[in-house]
Amino acid sequence: MRSCLPIVAVIAVLATPMMATPSQAIVVGIADQQVASFYDARLTGLPVRHARLSVAWDALDYGWQRREIDAWMRATKAANMRVVVTFGRSRTRPFSLPPAGRYHRYARAFMRRYRRVREYSPWNEPNLAKRPENRDPRRIAAYYRSLRTICPGCRVLGADVVDNSRLDDWMRAYLRVFGPGKAPHLWGLHNYVDVNSTSRWGTQTMLRLAPGLVWFTETGAIISRAKPAGIGREDRRLRIRTGPRRAMAATERVFELAASNPRVSRVYIYHWRASRETSWDSALVTAKGTLRPSFDVFAREARLARERATGAG
Repeated sequence: MRSCLPIVAVIAVLATPMMATPSQAIVVGIADQQVASFYDARLTGLPVRHARLSVAWDALDYGWQRREIDAWMRATKAANMRVVVTFGRSRTRPFSLPPAGRYHRYARAFMRRYRRVREYSPWNEPNLAKRPENRDPRRIAAYYRSLRTICPGCRVLGADVVDNSRLDDWMRAYLRVFGPGKAPHLWGLHNYVDVNSTSRWGTQTMLRLAPGLVWFTETGAIISRAKPAGIGREDRRLRIRTGPRRAMAATERVFELAASNPRVSRVYIYHWRASRETSWDSALVTAKGTLRPSFDVFAREARLARERATGAG
């Protein structure tokens, strides 16, 4: 794992965005919850060998969720995908962060069941929670330490954070929990605001505050979404502009932002195919199965990533 860049170098890189170079091999992956995606030859035919899954912390309590995860794991194994798993809120219980001891037991059971998984993130988008107790930095840090204890050989992200208006304050509070020099050196960022606007604040803030590597563990061009409820006029998410006409440029922007700093080493586009059952759509394929122009960008960048990694081209 690479160490953090000197402060002067980081400032210089952030101030001067640059295009990717052959020496900067960014891994391109897919963040997707649907089993069928990994049986689609249009995806598996690309040099994309990294997949991300978000699971409820208590998923193993429910047979239907276990079956979903089992099927997803089988599909990604068949597609030769390396998997990173992020834990998050329950799909059945009212939202509250589980006690640290309970989280530890459930995470340990999950790791024993899915031994192939060697990359984890303790919690999904903690800085997005409205209630302070559900974004408690100390609780998220306890989850991180649990994962490190249960699987010392696993790669564990500090957290998966979103580039909302609370990012700066939350990250500062989270880093204080660890103390100087003891913070995680791998992070996940969901920079939807930056990608779907003209801003760079979220990505730059994360790179300024977080030591070590940053993965864009969930990002992409938003076609449509439900309007966020209960947010003030100052909320950064109001900057987001959606629609199919913007999708190709926004997907290009994902990789421009990734190329702007060599500490960004992976990009996971969310997601593969749109569904009529959800209001969120940032997919590369329509619900009818038609490839969108943003797919061309994704495919091109995946092929370029392979060339850079192998030294070809």
